[in-house]
Amino acid sequence: MRPHNEAVKYIVQDAETGLFLMPHEGDVGFTPWAHEAGRFDLYGEAHDTATFNCHQGFFVTGVVIVGVH
Repeated sequence: MRPHNEAVKYIVQDAETGLFLMPHEGDVGFTPWAHEAGRFDLYGEAHDTATFNCHQGFFVTGVVIVGVH
């Protein structure tokens, strides 16, 4: 069995609306789908982006992406 290539990325969910942050045409938009959410390499990067875009609170969640090269 081959080992999987894995990477931890971070996604952000707005606490008030339940929507996820998503890159859109060079800006930050929102999506109801976690698989469309923007994936941040660093927790701090996700937190800073959420601070500017989610005014009533947010959740930063680490997700494991399998099959990354």
